Amino acid sequence: MNHQMSAAAPSTPWDEVDLVSVESLLRLSEADGPCVSIYLPRSVQGPDVRLGPSRLRTLVRQAAADLSEAGVDDRVATELLAQLRALESDEDFWRVRAPGLALFVATGLALHARLPVAPSEQVVVGEAFRLRPLIPLVTPSGGFLVLALAQNRVRLLHGTRETVAELPLAPIPSSMREAIPQEETERHGQSHSGGHTGGRLEQQVHGQGNEADYDKAALERFFRAVDEPLTQRFGRRGEPLVLACVGYYLPIYRQVSRYPALVDQAIEGNPEHRTAGELHAAAWELVAAEITEREQVLQNRFREADGTGLTASDPEQLLAASRDGRVDTLFLTTDATQAAGAAPNGAPTSAPPDDDVLIDSAVRETIRHGGRCVPLTVLPVPGKAAALLRY
Repeated sequence: MNHQMSAAAPSTPWDEVDLVSVESLLRLSEADGPCVSIYLPRSVQGPDVRLGPSRLRTLVRQAAADLSEAGVDDRVATELLAQLRALESDEDFWRVRAPGLALFVATGLALHARLPVAPSEQVVVGEAFRLRPLIPLVTPSGGFLVLALAQNRVRLLHGTRETVAELPLAPIPSSMREAIPQEETERHGQSHSGGHTGGRLEQQVHGQGNEADYDKAALERFFRAVDEPLTQRFGRRGEPLVLACVGYYLPIYRQVSRYPALVDQAIEGNPEHRTAGELHAAAWELVAAEITEREQVLQNRFREADGTGLTASDPEQLLAASRDGRVDTLFLTTDATQAAGAAPNGAPTSAPPDDDVLIDSAVRETIRHGGRCVPLTVLPVPGKAAALLRY
């Protein structure tokens, strides 16, 4: 890679995504090099929570060395690195906590994503962005959502077989009080006399656990205010959605919900008293069979097509087929999507093996040509990737 330019590219404002989508992957796949990809795990609590800026500083130094080694013009490299260095001192950026960050910069593009799972720490410099660690976040094969629904607090969690993380809510309301104006809440609720304050009768509205205090119309309005932005943001992903709420809410929410993959069973009881780990364990029991069945169906499809010329697993063949638009489904090992390119001791690296480079390119070309990329716990054949071909 040798990019000689007479002037630095103009600075590009950062774009942020709170959950990676196929659309954002497509946008990243169309970027022209040089491209810098940085994956950074973060501590969301404890003494290491403030180490993000210093860890990013270390990774930016690694990116600078890699850009120089790749022969990128100094002016171009300086502009790309300036985008990243600007985040080091951005207090607002670090105030929002998530288990992981993915940062992408190229000429005319700067995007960062907050990840619900912690990635392997790594820096990759090349002609294209490193997208493979994001694949498990855009496929419904192994992920699910948990909506912890209470009048006083709404939480949204994203889980996989092994992990769980709380997602930012906006624009989903965080409580019934936020979803419905106060005067309307009081009109719908059964209030009672709680004493006098300054000659004014104080109205008290019962809290979570007194479901009968709110009539069905108020709950329906609250649930629609939650469900509509949730469905708009996540409905097309097709991930199962598990409700965690008191039993009285279940038929009402199901009646108003338009989410396409709402799980029949729910985690019953007040979710305010449950940790994210407890909700994850309970939800996994409800979705494990469905997710395992999805993986088995995909593996069976590959095995049925194997030997017919409609499968491939060699990295060079995968890349050639993906460039021709022949890949229908590209299967990736979950270990490879998370950790390929990471040094064994956890140190950041930017020099993945040749096969990883070929597979990364196959991922990019598959996305460009409308194919699917799906992580599997176990591939139907040995290796890091395999594909079902269209022809």
